[in-house]
Amino acid sequence: MEYIEQTNSCKLCGAILKSRARRCYSCGSAVNASEAPRKDVPASAPSAVQPRSGDAALSGKLRPLNLKKRIFEAVGWMSLIPAGIAGLFFFIGESGLGAAIAIVGGIVGGVCLYISRRYVKEKKALISDHVVKGMLADNFELIEYASQETFSEEQIQVSQLRGWNQITGNDWFRAKHNDVSFAFSDVVLRQAGGRSSSTKFRGQWLILDLHKEFSAPLLISEIEQKGMFSRRARAQMEQTSFEVEDTTFTVLTESPEIIPQVLTPKFREFLSTTTSREMFYYEKHLFFMDKQVHIGIGTWHDLFEPCSNVQDIPALRERIQSEIDFIKEIIDGFLLIEGLVREKGE
Repeated sequence: MEYIEQTNSCKLCGAILKSRARRCYSCGSAVNASEAPRKDVPASAPSAVQPRSGDAALSGKLRPLNLKKRIFEAVGWMSLIPAGIAGLFFFIGESGLGAAIAIVGGIVGGVCLYISRRYVKEKKALISDHVVKGMLADNFELIEYASQETFSEEQIQVSQLRGWNQITGNDWFRAKHNDVSFAFSDVVLRQAGGRSSSTKFRGQWLILDLHKEFSAPLLISEIEQKGMFSRRARAQMEQTSFEVEDTTFTVLTESPEIIPQVLTPKFREFLSTTTSREMFYYEKHLFFMDKQVHIGIGTWHDLFEPCSNVQDIPALRERIQSEIDFIKEIIDGFLLIEGLVREKGE
C-alpha cells in the first residue's frame, strides 16, 4: 500500500504542515510548543508564551479582521482575473463588452484588494500595540518604539550600500541590550526607475553605538564590493576579502591595521554561525565609522508581522520571542570584540 504522509495545519497561520515538520515554513513558528530549544538559540522568556488576561479579547478582535481580509482579497482576485481575460479579448476583437468588463472588473478588484490591505494594517496595529511593544519592553531597556516608521534615507546611505533609491520599513525602535545602545528596524531597499523596480536588500537593520571610535571607515560585506566612498577615499582604500563557510566577504578600509581588531577569531566564528540558519539565508553587510556600526542582515523576511489567520496569541508571542532572540544574538556577537561596544572588563 502506498504510504501517504499525514499533514496538519500551523496553529498560528493555518499553513499546511508535514507531519514531521518542526517549524512552519510560512510563519516560522514552532509546530510543537514543547519542542526542545536549539543549542545555538538563547532560551525564550518563559512568560512570553503563556496566555495572558487580554489574549482572549485580542483574539476576538483579530478573527473578524482575518475573515474580512480573506473575503475582500478573494473578491478582488476573482474580479481582476476575468477583467484581464476580457481585456485581452477587447484588444484582439475590439469588443465594447470586453472593454466594459475589463474596466469594471479592474476597478472592483483594485478597490477590494485595497480594502483587504487596510484590514492587514489594522491587524498589524493591534499586534504592535498589544503584543510587540510589551515584549520589546520585557526583553530590552526600551526607549522608543514606532511600528510604522523606519530609518531615514540619510542614515542608511552612511553604510556605503549602493544600488537603491527607495527605502521602506517598519517596527523601528531604540533600546539597550546588555548596556549596548542600538536602533533597529525592518528595512526594504529598492532601486526604482520608470516602470521597473528591483529589491537590493530586505531584512533587518541595526545601528549599534560603539565605545571605541574608529580611525577610518571599515566595510565588511557579502553584499557590497565597492561602496559609495568619495574618489579621494577610494584611492586610499585597501581591498581584501575572506571566506566563511563558502561565503566571500569584501573588506574595504583606509587603515588596514584596524582589520584584525575587528575580525578576531571569535568574531569570524560568529559570522559563520549566522551565515546559514534553519529557515533563512542571511546576507550580511557591516559598516564601522566613528562610534557606530551599521549591521544589515538580509533575511528577506519581515519580523513582528501578523500572519493571515493569526488568532492564537500565545503562539504568536512564541514566534515573536524567537525573532527578538535573533536580535539579541546579533548584538551579543559584537560583544565578542573586546572593547568595541563597551570598555574592556565591563
